[in-house]
Order: sequence, then structure tokens, then C-alpha cells
Amino acid sequence: MVTVGDIVKSMERIAPPELKLGKDPIGLHIGDEMQVVTKVMVTLDVLETVVDEAIAKGVNMIIAHHPLLYVPIKNIDTSASRGRLIAKLLKHDIAVFAAHTNLDVAEGGVNDMLAQSLELQSITYLEKTTERYQVDYGIGRIGELAEVTTVSALSEQVKKLWDLPGVRFIGPADREIKTVAILGGDGNNYIRTAALSKADVLITGDIYYHLGHDAMELDFPVIDAGHTIEKIMINGLITLLQEQHSISFIASQVDTNPFNYR
Repeated sequence: MVTVGDIVKSMERIAPPELKLGKDPIGLHIGDEMQVVTKVMVTLDVLETVVDEAIAKGVNMIIAHHPLLYVPIKNIDTSASRGRLIAKLLKHDIAVFAAHTNLDVAEGGVNDMLAQSLELQSITYLEKTTERYQVDYGIGRIGELAEVTTVSALSEQVKKLWDLPGVRFIGPADREIKTVAILGGDGNNYIRTAALSKADVLITGDIYYHLGHDAMELDFPVIDAGHTIEKIMINGLITLLQEQHSISFIASQVDTNPFNYR
């Protein structure tokens, strides 16, 4: 018998909560640790469509990267999507757990998954965030490509590799690059850090217009592959959890990317 608490313990071994950044609201958002679990669904985001999918598939627990209750709620209005979502979770006894920045920072977590999928070598962190048991941990990763490439070619590579509808890039398309910095999610605050590192380019998401100008002024190429590249954590986590538990782990099939492309 596997319980919600058992899965929580496994997740905290994979992504220790002490590694989170700031007041990031990670952990068990909804549910009882004593509840028995037979099927877990892993998703990037907890949207109403994802909850409907979980109900249809007989899921007892959802593990998400982005916290459901990221912003504190003042009421539960069941006529609105967020309220309906919470009501459905409670009605169908579906627990929700989030591993966010702690999974980004963790060894083998989101940023390592991204770096490894690019087959980067000599991987280290982009910026130190904490120390645990006399071991340094950091956000983002830096590593070497097997061969020199260009900003344009790498943009096309990540588009195909991560099944993206499109990417944006800043800087000369023909700029040669060898060392890559990568940071899943919103990387705006790390452009200057990456530019001052040994990296030739930063791959991240959600770059703001004016911070794009900052990258131009620094003459530092940035590939904005979108926040959705973090979906790599879905199958990555399933693999790690299946090694520890014999219950069913499934990937959400709902596309939670809010953007459409032409």
C-alpha cells in the first residue's frame, strides 16, 4: 500500500524542500498524507482541464511543477474556474503536490534534465543559491556542446528536440557558440549573470522586451524557447518515481501552453 505521504517523501528526496528559492509555495497543497494512492499523474501545470483529465483517468494524486496555490486565495468561488478546480479535487479525493524551484535547483532536476537532453558536457550550475550538507547547489546550468554551432542552428535544434511551436532569439544568427547556459522558466533575472559567465548563449523563457535590449547591449545571445520547455520534468519525474514505487505513474496529455502560434 502506497500513501500520499509516501509519494511526498519520495519527492522530497528527489527535490529537497530546503532547495526552494524564497517563499516558493511548494509541497502538498491539497490532500491527506494518509490517503492511499494507486495512480499518480505528473503535469507541468494544474489547470481545470488537467483536473478533468485526472478524474477521467482515475488518478488519486497530481504532481505538478508549477504550484496550484502560487498566489494565496481569498475565497473559493465555485462559479469560477479556480474554484471549480479546487471543488473537483476535493470531491474526487485527488491530492496535489508541487515541486517548483526546489526541483529546478535539485541535482537531476529540471535544469539538469534540460542540460542532459542537449548532451552538454562538464555541467555546473549558473548561480549558487544555497549550501546543503556542505554541498553547493545552484539555479540554471552551464555546459559544453560536443561541437561548435551557431545561434540559429541551436535555436532550430531546441525547437525540434523539445517539440516547440517556435522559439525567439536575440543576437546575430551566425554567432558561433560552444558553451551554453540553460535555465528553465523565467530567465529574465539571469541574463546578466549568464553574460558574465563563460557561457556563449543563454537558453531560457519569457524574456521581456526591454531586457531583450539589455542582452543586445551586452552583446550576449539569448534563445527564448518559452516557459513550456520545463515540461521535460513530466517524463523525467515519472522515471525517477517508478524506480521507487510499483503503482501507476502517468503523464498528463493536456497541453497547458496558453499561447498559439501562426
